[in-house]
Amino acid sequence: MTMWLPELGNRAGPRYLAIAAALQEDVSRGRLQPGARLPTHRELAYRLGVTVGTISRAYLEAERRGLIVGEVGRGTFVRRLGPDGAQAGPNANPAPINLALNQPAVAAPASELATTLAHLSRQNDLEKLLLYRDERGHAAHREAGAAWLARTGLAADAERIAVTCGTQHAFHVALLAITQPGDTLLVEALTYPGLKTLAARLGLGLQSIAIDREGLIPDSLEAACREGKPRALFIMPTLHNPTTATLSAARRAAIAEIARRYDLLIVEDDIYGFLCDEHPGPIANLAPERTFYVTSVSKSLAAGLRLGYIAAPADYVARVAAAIRSSVWMAPPLIAEIVTRWIRDGTAARLAEVCRQDVRRRQLRAMQI
Repeated sequence: MTMWLPELGNRAGPRYLAIAAALQEDVSRGRLQPGARLPTHRELAYRLGVTVGTISRAYLEAERRGLIVGEVGRGTFVRRLGPDGAQAGPNANPAPINLALNQPAVAAPASELATTLAHLSRQNDLEKLLLYRDERGHAAHREAGAAWLARTGLAADAERIAVTCGTQHAFHVALLAITQPGDTLLVEALTYPGLKTLAARLGLGLQSIAIDREGLIPDSLEAACREGKPRALFIMPTLHNPTTATLSAARRAAIAEIARRYDLLIVEDDIYGFLCDEHPGPIANLAPERTFYVTSVSKSLAAGLRLGYIAAPADYVARVAAAIRSSVWMAPPLIAEIVTRWIRDGTAARLAEVCRQDVRRRQLRAMQI
């Protein structure tokens, strides 16, 4: 085994990225030869004074960069050079990247989950997580949700928030609460494809609204409202999928006013809002009486947690609860408890920041290329 120890120095950013970067430099400089066996996760963690989870993330990042390969039962090795001089492992072709899934490239460390589960195992009141709860979620889980949503600028108390099984379920809940088969749902000319599938299942007609480089065009929205009787608007005002456009404060205000004038309900998808340093704030703040604000932890923490939040207008809270009850009855209390603890102890904020920094690094690299 190579007694490799990375020289971290004053490298900025998360430690796992610093370790991966040091490994990449040592490979390129020949300090680490192809085929060299690296220290185990636990050994390197001990020598560097970091957690095993940090080393796991560093090795995962190094593997993603094509520097190393892990072999079950044998260990982790520097990839051997292929015929073209590139790093090559046992398989000549690297694993394909599934671009059909939009998810964080850096997964939340399993060590965080292991620690939380260990703490939970020592609690004396775990039975509360095994019982039927309020359809909208336990009060403590909704309060944590309110605190999490406040980070993106939403002003909503816990009484208006419901816990869902991710954003897809939240969309389903919102549309169940406000539409009937045959209703028209307005969407941006380019929209989230999963919503199209959901609308078809609910018997809703879709009508597209023109967009430009900034996003949805208010004049086009008003024309659609004036010419027909749409029931609701589905919109992604911040980092729109797929264009990444972000609406200005002026357009958000105009959309809120149009919706109020034509009694149009709004489903606001803010799944990517956490990535922005600044944005004008949710449309839900401008029209709280008619906006269903939706987000989840799938992009900021971990897709596998499948936990989301919906902040509904006060007059629709009961309908949202009924829609949750008719679909999944309630979001899993155990998952909600894990996320709640991460929000309270700062883990959620830290993991979201790791994701933000990774996105920044990738954007910078893309611009350089």
